[in-house]
Amino acid sequence: MRVSTRVECGIIALMDMAVYSKSSETMTAGSIASRENLSVKYLEQIFTTLRQAKIIKGQKGSRGGYVIAKPAEKITGREIIDALDINILSDVSFEDYSEKTALADTLNACVWDKMTERLQSVASEITLADLAEEYLNNSVSHKDSYMYFI
Repeated sequence: MRVSTRVECGIIALMDMAVYSKSSETMTAGSIASRENLSVKYLEQIFTTLRQAKIIKGQKGSRGGYVIAKPAEKITGREIIDALDINILSDVSFEDYSEKTALADTLNACVWDKMTERLQSVASEITLADLAEEYLNNSVSHKDSYMYFI
């Protein structure tokens, strides 16, 4: 399975917002892009899609920017992935042959259908809050693992 850069950048941007926004304050695409080494133009395109999916809200004005539309605990990985690329978690199947055979049906039932179900399950169980928490736990543990000698 390949995940598009659109999905990866979208998830990274949302994680950044969940980690760095304080009490639902707006964040600019430029500040996120700078921190995460992303293209601002590309991020703006991704944010348009996330805004249409009601995952984020855009605010205009001098203090404008973007804010997560609902609590991070209520935004699932599946919701984000489906908003950015509906094909990733859709049914995987072996459909290259015009005529279905018993072997192809067995392969679909035993492998592709089960893989699709598990991918959807994992994506539905993970929330944006989980990802942000995992990042914070790992970034703290990485900082603590270094020992400096003078």
